Amino acid sequence: MASPVFGAADRVNSPPNNDGLPAELVGKSPAEIARYYTDRESALRAELDARPPARGVTPPPEPPAPTNTEFWNDPNAAVDRKLAKAFTREEWDRVSAQLRPNFIWLAKKQCMENHADFHRVEKEISEMISRVPDYAQTDPTMWETVYFQAKGIAHDRLAAEDRAAPPTLVGEPVNPGGTAPPLAADLYKVTIPGTGGKSSKSAGEVADNLGVTHDQYRAADKILQGDGLLPLTVDNRRGENRRAS
Repeated sequence: MASPVFGAADRVNSPPNNDGLPAELVGKSPAEIARYYTDRESALRAELDARPPARGVTPPPEPPAPTNTEFWNDPNAAVDRKLAKAFTREEWDRVSAQLRPNFIWLAKKQCMENHADFHRVEKEISEMISRVPDYAQTDPTMWETVYFQAKGIAHDRLAAEDRAAPPTLVGEPVNPGGTAPPLAADLYKVTIPGTGGKSSKSAGEVADNLGVTHDQYRAADKILQGDGLLPLTVDNRRGENRRAS
């Protein structure tokens, strides 16, 4: 078994500063010191618990609101009492100055979400809205009005931009159109796209009702399938109306 590094002769019984212990604890064992502080804490806690609990401060009751009789007899005093808890002008200005930027941002954000092209006229909108009082800028309707005015002012620029780079229309329904009949096909055997059942009509019947030849119908259909322009046809009013005119 190894011998300890320090022996009994190496220990200091009474250090110069007594490790900061009170006089009553000098020379006491660790167990006695621990028991001393435990007993002292228990005594302080018992003394604290024995004190009566602090009584909360009860706010004074609110004064009653002025009656109709008081308003009639002394309206100035009654109004002063009624407005005793109201905001002063200074308090109102201070609170509104803190909240107004948030409401302005919300009104602008709502207008931006309602109009996808808001960013295209945002410069014009900023210039116009800067001339509007702050309290009016919190109204989303004001931003809508300024937005439409800005689009009108920037119409020429927007039209030039659209001609240079046509916008992509998302979600626009696409009309597949009909299948062009062969040049030599019998139009009476070609069904008009979009008709069927009892309302089914052939291209030949349509051409006859329009008063055009089958070759003219084929030529017009070719133009329509090519560039989407409607062909110029003859007067397609009923015979009675045409003769009457």
